Amino acid sequence: MVFKENNATIQRQMEAPINVVIGNPPYSAGQTSANDLNANLKYPSLDARIAETYAAKSTATNKNSLYDSYLRAFRWATDRIGDKGIVAFVSNNGWIDGNTGGGIRLSLVEDFTDLYVLNLRGNSRTAGDIAKREGGNVFDIRVGVSILIGVKDPTKDRTTINYVEAADYMNKDEKIALVAQSTVENLCWQQITPNQWGDWLNQRTEDFETWPVIGEKKGQTDRFFSTFSAGLKTGRDAWAYAQTPEQLTEQLQRMLDTYNDVTEKLARWAENEGITRIREAEVTRFLQAQPDLADSTKISWNRTLKNYAAKGTDIRLKKQRIYRSLYRPFTGYWAYFDGPLNDMTYQLPSIFPTPRHKNTGFYIVNPGSAKPFSAIATDLIPDLAMWGSNAGQFFPRFTWQPVDAADGSLFGAVDVGKLGEQSEYEQVGEVVDRYVRVDNITDEIKELYRSALGADITGDDIFHFVYGKLHDPNYRSTYAADLKKMLPHIETPASRAEFDKFAAAGAALMKLHVGYEDVEPWPVTVEVKGDEADRETWRVLKMKWAKRKDPETGKSVNDVTKLIYNKYVTVSDIPAEAEEYMLGSRSALAWIIDRYQVKKDKASGIVNDPNDWADEVGNPRYIVDLIAKVTRVAVETVRIVDSLGDETEV
Repeated sequence: MVFKENNATIQRQMEAPINVVIGNPPYSAGQTSANDLNANLKYPSLDARIAETYAAKSTATNKNSLYDSYLRAFRWATDRIGDKGIVAFVSNNGWIDGNTGGGIRLSLVEDFTDLYVLNLRGNSRTAGDIAKREGGNVFDIRVGVSILIGVKDPTKDRTTINYVEAADYMNKDEKIALVAQSTVENLCWQQITPNQWGDWLNQRTEDFETWPVIGEKKGQTDRFFSTFSAGLKTGRDAWAYAQTPEQLTEQLQRMLDTYNDVTEKLARWAENEGITRIREAEVTRFLQAQPDLADSTKISWNRTLKNYAAKGTDIRLKKQRIYRSLYRPFTGYWAYFDGPLNDMTYQLPSIFPTPRHKNTGFYIVNPGSAKPFSAIATDLIPDLAMWGSNAGQFFPRFTWQPVDAADGSLFGAVDVGKLGEQSEYEQVGEVVDRYVRVDNITDEIKELYRSALGADITGDDIFHFVYGKLHDPNYRSTYAADLKKMLPHIETPASRAEFDKFAAAGAALMKLHVGYEDVEPWPVTVEVKGDEADRETWRVLKMKWAKRKDPETGKSVNDVTKLIYNKYVTVSDIPAEAEEYMLGSRSALAWIIDRYQVKKDKASGIVNDPNDWADEVGNPRYIVDLIAKVTRVAVETVRIVDSLGDETEV
């Protein structure tokens, strides 16, 4: 009887005309961790509507975020009000200007006749002045917040987009007061005319997309690099990264002991349950009944590992798969790089097939990221979230291809005729441990540049030119909106002098950034209170900038010329211009402050202690020395970058 009454109520609701939908939908694209055992529900019909609207119109490669709960609410409400009505939602604001959100914006223009967007900002997934300008968050969450009002008026035949945003530096209370005092009539709306790609804010330029792109997996555009890859996504950073190889081995073996225990008990459980084929869903159900085996201090589950457990796969630790990696700018860790214990390795196995196979490349901020565009060169495996969050793309000088072919020939499908070019890094065509080094600069770009600028241009020259151009302040500012939307496209230089200028700058920058541990330290002043021979004198917990009073505002601000290392050590006489070298939303030295601290991972309980690396290399002053070296890198980088904005050559 109860079910009949419920069904009748639902039926009446479905048949009733609804012209207004108001809500604050949840923001959830997926569970935080597979250990949560709390996967999102699926809505086949609703998700199909998203697929044919928001996703179909989006040019983004990864469209998973379009199935976030708040976007499902957008889609459902838009369809539910029919041809006439109003939808008013408080939501995440990522769709307003994000790359993936292009399909949403294009659809909204088709779905509504009047759109009103109040962007309250408050995105704290940034740092530095960018985060400060975002201001407070009205819900005390990390993502920005917006209010969308969509109106369907059948008497209108075109859509008007009205936009206003909270001012820079507004705090939470000021933003709440803004909302309380605002009406559609009294806000100073900016009317937006979108372009053909659905850009509302920060609209891209038309010529940018016509130039050669640094990398493209589909399409016919000339490209600089044959292969590129996202960084390493372990899915369990606390477990798969460590300061020393010994620590990495110990914590991963501890996790594998739990995994092996699960596979044994899972097999017995499945047999008792009469399950002949174990799937991921059964693994989840088993773990829900055995919460101790999903304990995040013992193991980090993800979909990949569950599928291995379902198959009863024997996973063993391979010490030969321990690599040196660049986890964050100027922050090297040891990483475990092997499919079963990594979430995604992308194209990295063809770039760093074993620790013996060296390579050099640069990592850039992914299109659509909230982080400012940045690039950093390295000869180590880059982490996916190099900039603190979001992904990036790595463009290597070479790739490595296995030399064993089915017919037994040495090079297999590799064209030997294209392998002979000498490089200042390593010899193209060299075979190392059954892999051959292959030039990753494309033939078409070499032909284009040699025809336009000179037959003597090498792959290294083009590699360095691209890195130099990506640091050009004029390029970054002019095409900032384009770099938010797509991978960099670069116009062919008008002259050989222009090409040589950026190639020389790129080579100098690459040497600085790759070899940051080998540069001459900047002559900072290190003040020590205590015994310099005592290891504890140099032990870091968490560094911080000294403070000074701003003469204009009277407020206490960071003194970026003086760093408080610990209670015994202070580093001063740091040039203020070092703070100008930005990587994502932090300066180079701010990255050192952020990463070189003792930190305990909440889920696993694993402690990351940078002092362990100083002990590993036998230099208690390692971190202090690194500060001086990164200061040198920062100052020299700023000098080179500033010269790129001049008319004269470097």
